[in-house]
Amino acid sequence: MAVATRPGCEAAPEARNFAPFWLVSAEVGRDEASALSRRILGHATAREAETPDLPLPFDARCVLTTRPDIGLRSCFGPALHWVWPPRRNEGDLSYILIRPAEGRVVIRQGGGRIALRAREAAALALDQAAEFVLAQPGRIDVIELDAALLPLLAGEAAGLMRVIPRSNPGLQALAHYGALLLRGLLPLNSAELQALARAHVHDLVGAALSDREPAVAAVPADRRAGRLAAIKADIEARLERRDLGVEMIATLHGVSARVVQKLFETDGRTFSDYVLERRLDRAWHRLVTTEGVAPAISAVAYEVGFGDLSYFNRCFRKRFNCSPSEAKAAGA
Repeated sequence: MAVATRPGCEAAPEARNFAPFWLVSAEVGRDEASALSRRILGHATAREAETPDLPLPFDARCVLTTRPDIGLRSCFGPALHWVWPPRRNEGDLSYILIRPAEGRVVIRQGGGRIALRAREAAALALDQAAEFVLAQPGRIDVIELDAALLPLLAGEAAGLMRVIPRSNPGLQALAHYGALLLRGLLPLNSAELQALARAHVHDLVGAALSDREPAVAAVPADRRAGRLAAIKADIEARLERRDLGVEMIATLHGVSARVVQKLFETDGRTFSDYVLERRLDRAWHRLVTTEGVAPAISAVAYEVGFGDLSYFNRCFRKRFNCSPSEAKAAGA
């Protein structure tokens, strides 16, 4: 495989520079890898090293993880059939959480069998081989779990090999939090913050596993609020993409663009207004909180999804009553 990261991210001590990190199959060309990175992260990557002997989970074409590694994996282009071999970590049993973001997955382990639809999940103990059969695969997410951070895994009522429905509140929170971590949107540039994020992931997994109550039918207002919150989380994870638009989000959620627009109308704004507001807020935060060498204003504008610098300057002044350079100087 080939290892790839964002240009300009130097190999740094683990306590610094928390960032997305690509593991790319040797079968994937540079153009394909760059196109995938632009689609997911909004920017291209640069290859750093070749490590042909390291297999990728699910024989995926590309795997998005983080550096330093906190156990999160998004596997793109997985194989239709994959067997995860038994594994123990330094004598302790290993556990994983599996969640297909697209398609369906059938899991067989021992005498058990479960089927997961898109955005459902299940936790497994790797005390024996687990067989995965995928239908219409696009992406499958994996979290490597630490039993020390999730003590309920050791109990008989741990909920292993049990379907966690997509409506599970803990699973929904976990999916959005994991997306923010994998896209490098949280500034975890210290060992303490990285350990805290890893603990948060395990807390959310624990919440998902311990919630055995059947889903309660929500009233229409609750459903609308829940869907709008999910849409806002997906927008937050894609703000840097210049092709972010209502059609993209509507397709992601399996609804029409008009449905998305109406959800934002109930919130008292339009989809475009919300995206612009969030991009400007992120630009402000980037300009006034950067330590060390401050980024160029044009770089910040492009990082948060603007394609036109003069338009960015006008919108910034209108929202904050000062120019980006004035905000940058105040932060310094």
